[in-house]
This record gives sequence, structure tokens and C-alpha cells, in this order.
Amino acid sequence: MLLNIQDFLEKAIRGEVTLPKQLVEEFKIACGEAVTKQFSREQNNQARIRMSGLGRPVCQQQLNMKGQPKQSSYNDVMRFLFGDLIEAVAMLVMKASGIKIVAEQSPCELVLDGENIKGTLDVILDEDGDLKVWDIKSASPYSFDYKFGKGYDAIKEDDAFGYIMQGHLYGESKNLPFGGWIVINKSTGEWAVVPAPDDQMEERKQLILKANETVKSIKSGKFKIPFKPEWETYRVNGETVRTKNKLMPKMCTFCEYKAHCWSKASYQPKITSRAKSPPNIWYTTYAQKSI
Repeated sequence: MLLNIQDFLEKAIRGEVTLPKQLVEEFKIACGEAVTKQFSREQNNQARIRMSGLGRPVCQQQLNMKGQPKQSSYNDVMRFLFGDLIEAVAMLVMKASGIKIVAEQSPCELVLDGENIKGTLDVILDEDGDLKVWDIKSASPYSFDYKFGKGYDAIKEDDAFGYIMQGHLYGESKNLPFGGWIVINKSTGEWAVVPAPDDQMEERKQLILKANETVKSIKSGKFKIPFKPEWETYRVNGETVRTKNKLMPKMCTFCEYKAHCWSKASYQPKITSRAKSPPNIWYTTYAQKSI
């Protein structure tokens, strides 16, 4: 797959391809739908349990169902729009490069804990008669190299956004294997294909059980913060020294509801950094400003 895409793009830059008008029209429609989706968010913001979210922490999903206000920035709409547009480009390129598309943006549904949980998978591909569900992701250069670039197991170890469960639930809904991720570096335009393991039935069984428990927990309404802050530390002469500050749990730093759970948190320069311009990090306790 990746070689087909790379070969097509190399030909395109040499002026050796002509896109069919039908693909161009489909791309225009996809871009229009992306713009409408991102700039009509109030109409699309009905709280419901979705397949795409079930791999995320239960607390996030409970707050979403309660309509808790999100902590967001003005540029979030642009980030989400870029992701949708890159996905539209990905579909255009894959079709033009001869990859067999069986279905795209296909609605899907699973019954979990007695509830009909819906979702929309990105694409089903046919590779020599082997049908699989694939997810398309746009990635920062860092994520492209150090998350997706290290393969399935690395994603599984640090899966704050629930990508593993999302892919397998989509696959289960269509009774198909999960193929993995088609990833585009949104800075460089590079592509990567990150395959899921062929032997995945046992893992999928466990993920479905976990998804059932997650749905049950969301419905229960029993909210608790499952993560705890940690002391900020640094090394001096080979020994670990603790500051008076505490760091926000890593999982919480990705959450749009962090203000609800960590009302006193602050985004400050990392005091243990030796960089000339220290990166900002989230502190839940910020009692010491330098070392």
C-alpha cells in the first residue's frame, strides 16, 4: 500500500498523473462537509457514548455525558479542521493510486452493555481479497516519529486517545480484522502504514469486555478521578531530588475537562529544565518557581 502511494505522489510531482474529475468532485464535497462539521459544532454536540471515545478514560466520558464545559482554545477548530482535510486528501490519494476502497466514512454499530453504540469508521480496504478496517490519522512530526513510527506495541503502551480500542471496535462492528493506521505527517507530508497484528482475536475479546465495562461505568454516573499527581523530581549528583511542586497526571494533560478536576492547576515553565527556553508543563501544585 505505502509503495503505491509513494509511487503515485512521485509521479504527481513530475507531472505524470491526471486526476479523474470524479475524484476531484468527491474531494470538494469532503472538504465542504469538513468545514460545515467544524463550524456548526453546536448542532453536532449532543452528548452520547461513541465508539471513538470508549478507549479514553471513563472520567472524561462521564463529564462529556454530563455536558461539562470543555477547556478549549480558539485554534482547536483549526486543528480539527486540518485533521478532516488531511483525511480527505488521504482518500483522494489512495483512490488515485489504485488502492481498492470497499467503504469510506461508513456508519457502524455495536451493542455494549445493552446499549446501541454507534460510530463511523474511516475506511475498509481490499488488499488482494483481504478486507480490513483501517483508521486514518494526521500526526505531528513528533507523534509521527515517536508514536506511530515505533509501531503497534508503542501505541498500545501509551494510548491516551484510545486508538487501539477504537480500531478493534470498528472491526468487530463489521466482522472484519483491524488493519491498523494510515498516518500522514501534517508538517512534512510523509506517509506511514502502521499494521495491527494478524493474530488479534484474543486481544479483541478483551477489548470488547473492557468496552462493556466502560459503558456500564459511564451509565452508573459514579464519578471519580482515577489518576494522581506526582512529585516533580530532578537529579543532583546521581540522586533524585524532589521539588515542592506536583505534576498533573500525564493522561489528564490531554483532557478537555482538566479544569473541572484540577481547578488550581497552572501551565508554567518546567523549573527542572536546563533549556534556555524551558517548555511549559501542567502543575497541579506550583509552590516552587526555581531550583
